[in-house]
Parts: sequence; C-alpha cells; structure tokens
Amino acid sequence: MADDPSSSLVSPATDMQDQSNIFLFRPESGSAVHSTQITDLITAPDGAILVATNFGLSTFNGQWKTQHINRDNISAGLMDDWITSIEYDSAGNLWIGYGNGIQIFNGKYYTAIRDQEILKSLRVKDIQRWDDDLWVATGNAGLHRYRDGCWTWYQPLARNGPGFYEANSMALDSGSDTLFVATDREGLWQVIPSNDTVSFTKIQDKLDTFGLLDQVRRDPFGGVYFFNATAVAHYIPDNGFSFVVLSSDLSSDHPAINDISAGSNGNLYIATDDGIFVFENGTVDRHLGMFEGFGTSHVIKTVHADALNRIWFSSSDDVGYYTGDVSAQLLIPIEMVTPDTTTSVTPEPSLAVMSPLVSVANGTASTPSLSPIDQFINALYRLFSFLPIPR
Repeated sequence: MADDPSSSLVSPATDMQDQSNIFLFRPESGSAVHSTQITDLITAPDGAILVATNFGLSTFNGQWKTQHINRDNISAGLMDDWITSIEYDSAGNLWIGYGNGIQIFNGKYYTAIRDQEILKSLRVKDIQRWDDDLWVATGNAGLHRYRDGCWTWYQPLARNGPGFYEANSMALDSGSDTLFVATDREGLWQVIPSNDTVSFTKIQDKLDTFGLLDQVRRDPFGGVYFFNATAVAHYIPDNGFSFVVLSSDLSSDHPAINDISAGSNGNLYIATDDGIFVFENGTVDRHLGMFEGFGTSHVIKTVHADALNRIWFSSSDDVGYYTGDVSAQLLIPIEMVTPDTTTSVTPEPSLAVMSPLVSVANGTASTPSLSPIDQFINALYRLFSFLPIPR
C-alpha cells in the first residue's frame, strides 16, 4: 500500500483540531481486496484484520493480501472462494466456513471438514467462539458444538435440542455467559450452559413484539442487539428487551437497516441504504454518507468496529474504514489508498497475542493556498471524480 499525502482532502476549515481520516479501497483487477461483498470481518490475534468475502479471504495489516481457492491442494489453501464465516478458536487456529463445509488453519496447513456424520448440513451460516468451544450454525440442521476434539449435534426439535432449524446469526453475551441466536422464522433464542449440558430457551416467538428481529450482534458493554431492516432493540437477560432506534428515527426516508456494530466507545454504528448513522448517548448523533466521503454509494451494506475502534464499512463500490469522531458539517480529510497489488496467501497466524496493529499514517496535508470557496469546489471535484485537482 502506498501512502500519498498529496492525495488527501483537507477540510475548508483551517482550525479543525481533530480531523478524521477515511481510507477507501476499491476492488479492481489485480488489487488486493478483491470484493466488496463482505460476509464476515474479525481481528486476528496479531492485530491484523481478516475480511471474508465472496471472492477470497483478504488480510489487512497495513497492506492487503488475498488468498483464493487452491484447486490443486485444499490442505495448502482455501477450498472455495465464497466464505460465509470466520472465527479463531482459543488455540489460535482459524476456522473458515463455506457453503460446503469448514476448514481449520493451524498456521501451517488446512484441515477440511466435509463429513455429514459430523456436520449434518455442510452449509455453514455462522461460527461463534464461546470460551474454549466453537459453535457452528449450519443450514437447516440447528447447531453443532466442537469441544476438546469432540463434536455434538443439537438436533432441532429433539429432546434437549433447539426449537429451531435454521439460525441466521449468533452473538455471545459475556456478561451473562449466554449465547443468543436469531432465526428468520422461529423466533429468538438463548443458549444457557449448565454443568456439561446446555439448554435452549425461546425469548421471543416470531409473532411477539421483537420476534421479527432476525439478526443479532454483540454489545461489548453487556447484552446483545437484535435488529432487522426497520428496528434495533437491546436485550439484557435480567432486564428484557428495549427498543433502541427505528429506521423512521434515522431520517424521513426510513432507510433500510442493513447491519449494525457496537464500538468499544459505547457508540452504535448503523449501516443503512442512506449511509451510516451513529447512535450515541441515546440519540442519533451523526449521519455519515457519500457527501462526507464514505465512498461513492449511499447504500452501506456492512459495518464493523474493530479492536482499535476503526469503523470498517462496505458498499457496492468500496471497502473502507474511518477513525475518530467525524463532523457531519464539514468535509473531512480522505486518503485514497493504493493497495499492494501483490496477491499471496494469508500469513500464518501467530498463536501468541502480539501488540495491536499500529494505525496507518494520519494522511494530513497542508491547507492549499486557495479561498475557502475554491477549496470546497475542488474538494467536491476530487470526491466524485477521483481525478487530480487542476492547479
């Protein structure tokens, strides 16, 4: 990746103290991030960002590297380009879910799991670590658990099994040590451990007030968020459900909610068909969209706050992230990042936890010696055409 300070946009305001940066990566032929269709995004033990897409597994650690299917030897690379979920286990092994099974990467080679004696459905929907266990939601076969080398299948509608067939997503509430599951047609569930067994409890039926919220995300401050295209609600086991925000609260256009992510700063980031809305201190605080430099599309499909609280997002055109507090009233510096065009396999993950990734360069630049109006016009020109500003 090449950092070019001259490519930064500087706000017309010359007295801004905290200027935020937006970093955009546009998939093109030969680029290192090869798709904007993100299916999962996690932080590796060494601080790198792993991005699962429908066209390979990309890793960002200051530079991009992408791995694709290895048709000659799946023990040496991916067995498919379309990845559905990724997760690290407690030993530092990377689990990679596909529509046709799982691979486990131990840092040297890949082990494939495609036996339906183990996975009753090979279509992996989600993978979630829970202490030393790995939970896998698969197709219409309920949930599977991997513990100490042994697999357990929790058969739908069986005795002591879940009352649902297909889970959309899972999220862990570490405060209550409870796993929550959202389904499309069979309500919302919690999985509660009891000695060496688990119990499945329905907390909302499909016809209940919150039963239509078919996705779930973790809240680092306790509880979980359930959401769908029109509403977000918070759930804490001892307190129950409470509505957080409706799409009608975001704007008069009622934009569809596509994804949410809770940051370590307490903010909730909401990806919609009209940009990203920041929910802070009980209210919608900011609206971040194309006019603030968040790519070339109003529709933000995914959002994710990583371990450094960088906010990753994707649209149909771009993958990017931004740092810091963003003012919705001023143009902000934007750095268009030229990715490393070298395509190689994902680096072997370290089994030791290393120091967090140091943030990339600030991308600041001196204010051009133009009038504020000229600066604003040039900024818009740069934003929408990505061509050099005429001097």
